[in-house]
Amino acid sequence: MTAEPFSLLRVEDLLQLRVEVINLRRDGTHLVREDPAAEALLMFSLPAQHISETVVHPAPGNFPDTVPSFVSGGTTLVFRLPEGADSVELSAEALLDWNHLRSTTVPDAPPDPSTVNVFGGVPRTAIEFPTRVLLGHEGAVEWATPRQAVALDGRCELFHAELHGENGGDALLRAFAAPGDRPPRTDLPLTDDNRTDLVAFTHDVDLVGADGAPVRRPLRAERFVLTPLGASVRMAGAWEPVPGTNLASYHHVAELGRDQVVQVAQRGYLSTGHRALLIRTSERKFSDPGDGTSVAYLQQETRISVSEPEVFYGDVGFPHGGREMPFRSLRIVDTTTPPVVDHDEEQFWVTLEGSEEPYRFTVVGTDSEGRALSFTMPLLFVDARAVGSLRIFDYNDPLFEDRRTIALNGRTAALARPPDGAPGTTALPVSSVKLVMSQAPGHPLGALPILQTARVRVPAVEQLTGLATESEVVLHDAYLNDGMAGQATGAFLSLAEEVPVRFGAGKGGGVASPDSAVRAVTARAGLLPAAFADARAAASGLGTDQLREIFGGAKLLGVLNLFDLLDPVDGAAVRELAGLDDDEIRRRLEGGADQLLPVPIMRARELAAGREVRYLWKPRLRREQVDIVAGVFSLDLRDAALAMEATTVCSPRALQQSTVHGELKGFALDFAGIVRVDIGRLAFTTRPGSRPDLTAEGLTVRLVDALEFVNALKDLLPVDGFGKGAFVRPSPTGISAGYTLAVPAVQLGVFALSNVTLTAELTVPFDERPVSFRFAVSERHQPFNLSVSLFGGGGFFSVIVSTRRVELVEGSLEFGGNASLDLGVASGGVHLMGGVYFALTGQSVTLTGYLRCGGYLSVLGVVSVSVEFYLQLTYVKDSDKHTTEVFGAGSLCVSVRVAVFTKSVTLSLQRRFGGSPADPGFADCVEPADWDRYCLAFAP
Repeated sequence: MTAEPFSLLRVEDLLQLRVEVINLRRDGTHLVREDPAAEALLMFSLPAQHISETVVHPAPGNFPDTVPSFVSGGTTLVFRLPEGADSVELSAEALLDWNHLRSTTVPDAPPDPSTVNVFGGVPRTAIEFPTRVLLGHEGAVEWATPRQAVALDGRCELFHAELHGENGGDALLRAFAAPGDRPPRTDLPLTDDNRTDLVAFTHDVDLVGADGAPVRRPLRAERFVLTPLGASVRMAGAWEPVPGTNLASYHHVAELGRDQVVQVAQRGYLSTGHRALLIRTSERKFSDPGDGTSVAYLQQETRISVSEPEVFYGDVGFPHGGREMPFRSLRIVDTTTPPVVDHDEEQFWVTLEGSEEPYRFTVVGTDSEGRALSFTMPLLFVDARAVGSLRIFDYNDPLFEDRRTIALNGRTAALARPPDGAPGTTALPVSSVKLVMSQAPGHPLGALPILQTARVRVPAVEQLTGLATESEVVLHDAYLNDGMAGQATGAFLSLAEEVPVRFGAGKGGGVASPDSAVRAVTARAGLLPAAFADARAAASGLGTDQLREIFGGAKLLGVLNLFDLLDPVDGAAVRELAGLDDDEIRRRLEGGADQLLPVPIMRARELAAGREVRYLWKPRLRREQVDIVAGVFSLDLRDAALAMEATTVCSPRALQQSTVHGELKGFALDFAGIVRVDIGRLAFTTRPGSRPDLTAEGLTVRLVDALEFVNALKDLLPVDGFGKGAFVRPSPTGISAGYTLAVPAVQLGVFALSNVTLTAELTVPFDERPVSFRFAVSERHQPFNLSVSLFGGGGFFSVIVSTRRVELVEGSLEFGGNASLDLGVASGGVHLMGGVYFALTGQSVTLTGYLRCGGYLSVLGVVSVSVEFYLQLTYVKDSDKHTTEVFGAGSLCVSVRVAVFTKSVTLSLQRRFGGSPADPGFADCVEPADWDRYCLAFAP
């Protein structure tokens, strides 16, 4: 019958073994095989080989008095009696000669139910080291054991069994089980997940990595010794990554069952996508608790080690090919951190021990043009087990906005890839970049940072606002979806808020103020309204309604809505932006009306003198006469061409110098059907350090209808009335140019005409007032004089029309005569004067006429009689107020003087009559019933 279990005890070297046998019976001094055809096994049970001690995290000078420790379970070594051997001598020397036995290995199959080291009913070697991990060896091994106690100089060597691999090499060990039916423990060098991964990586033959290749690899033990006081071990292992696990490497050093060094590296990723390791090192260190003694505590340090220092974002699985990320790559300089705070979480911000703020990694980012930019940034560590279920909102939480913001402090960076052959067109001074995590299915982490917003200095925006300010931008949808090659404008950034383009007449060349709102920052056209950078604009162009939205505030000649004068922009005009260079732009600006730049271009470039910003535009105008204000003003654009160019250079000394040129060619202004002004070229230029220059060439004025009679006088003006010989009066609010001609006096017998001047003046305001034209024959304060024999008089005429309405038409004419008679005894005289004044101002009409007559008679200078009669009648109509009024005033003054006695009597009368806004109509005068009776009277 099978022999009963027994113990081997040897006091000298503390040998303590419990021996059990299978298929062996006791026969005198031997154990004999019972069934020759069955395996005969010897099982040696050793005391616990490991004491699992919790790690401490002492504050300086504050060490615990006691540390919880837990003893591992027992260890069983199972040996098979070799073939051909039927018995074993029952002696310590024979039983401890393990090299003559065959040590059993653990099969690849799982253990039998309810067991941990029995496979197919056969027990196998199971060494519990470390605690809660059962090890077995792999392949042929050798056990070196002293069969007798070894004593030297009165000291006895501790019993030990040392495991060696084949030919004395390192032993290969497999963790085949991790018992989970024990009470939970915390703060141990190995976590439950670590133990589970150890079993999977060293025992599971079906475990494969990301590439599908098997990853099972045993632990390699440089030293593995079992003793009655615990094992002395030096072993390690490292494995390829496997989805669902995080163990990367394991290193364990122990002496007599007490841990000296336990290092576990767990795989993970930093929030930038870099592969990294969370390395927990538990090391026994001698410390002075303060009472003069030294205590060796097991203390733990946690560090982050970056195993992939550089990540390239071009092909990592972004939906838009990596264009979402402003950096081509990120390289982490400090690949190993100082000790950090350990967290039992799937993801956490890397924070140094003793600090409340996250650790800032030193990172070198390479932008889209190859610039290396160094900066620091906090990073999130994500455990490899969380891959696929990453909670990106932990990173994107608004509370962590400052942690996601990278300070670049105004350094130049290309936030997008420039078009081919146009380096530097996407580079701007960047103050900061704010990242946000987004899904990246092609990367193992499953999510990567992308650009959320950036704060940059856009020179064109600064030129528009006049402020050295930063703009918040995001990557443009057209760039994300199509890249640079797939779009015409090269739009790569979009301003978070639209920036209004407010030129005003002074900035827009006194000719046009192409006000709009820009949002798209492009590589080929500078700043553009958002609609021009849309993919639909390149496909089908922009219609009238879209232009109205873009140029809703744009003005031509002060008050004209520019969008009413523009032809639709076709898609070809947008697509051709991709091929426009500076030479071609200049050729079109200086060319004829058929050479156009329908899309306004705002470009910036670096010069030796500083940064230059240019605004260039030559839109397609409607080839027709446009009625702007019905019956008041129309604009003939059939041969017109409008060109705008504004250049601002900001020098390194932060001084801005602007040159503005606006030019409108081949157009005509029709003012209320009264005056038509044809202008061949109207140009306005401002330069630094010089006064504005306004030039109007090829100007002709033609008066029509009621004022056509003045054309004969107008012909006295030079054809080029606004050339260099004319007057130019610049002022802070505008500029006026014109010509004043004094007509020589005419004397023909009793006819005399003198003091006649002709004035033509064009006024271009710098603000939003309309462009106006004034034509005058003499002036109110200096009327012309006309006399014919006894009769004389004078007057003036002036008309002012603008691009908005007829501003003023006024004139005055005065006439009269004077006669006297002296007979010696009596003398006297009579006079008669009459005049009329009319004025049309906006919707108000004033017409005034007067008559003044009188006479006097003197007899011998003693008696004198004088009579003065005055009559004035004024008609006023105000269409805005819907009122009309007639005002009349008259006076009669009679004066009589006899010797020294004088008496005067004055009689005066005033009358005011209110009228209706207009003459009554037929319906106002005839009642409907009367009209019906009238019609019936003539009915047949």
